Amino acid sequence: MSSHSNNQPWYKNGMVWLAFSPAIAGVLTGLTLLVVGSINYDGTVNENYYKEGRGINQSFEQDRVAERKGLKASLSFAQGQLNMVLVGDLAPFPDQLVVLMENPTRSSLDFSVPVQHLGSGRYLGNLPQKVNYDWDVKLYGPQKEWRLYGRGHFPLQQPLDLLPSKR
Repeated sequence: MSSHSNNQPWYKNGMVWLAFSPAIAGVLTGLTLLVVGSINYDGTVNENYYKEGRGINQSFEQDRVAERKGLKASLSFAQGQLNMVLVGDLAPFPDQLVVLMENPTRSSLDFSVPVQHLGSGRYLGNLPQKVNYDWDVKLYGPQKEWRLYGRGHFPLQQPLDLLPSKR
């Protein structure tokens, strides 16, 4: 009887690699997901989600006030500036308003643009950054008594209209 002893090191045995391959694949997949998740972090869920959910009735009231006053705005973006024309039953027009630019998927990209009244419902403001892709645009009254809303894909080819939401 002859005995055949295998003097190969363990790492040269194909059966060992076959046995370890699911574990190795799992570790590589986990590391890949960790890196992708870290790079594409989009923030946490708003901690005040319950409070915001309860405040939805206030949002409806803001829309109704804007509709009663016949408010609408038209925004155009050119050369780093935001030009806005606001029409409706406002007497007098507020000296300053704030346009909120909200990214639908990443709250960390949200920003606001203060706009100054130039006269006759015309407003002008400077954009702090270049705007690309989809954005939700909101305009509130000075005491947040009314709200206008619009959604646009930037860069815009035509002016963006902000209107009271129809819910």
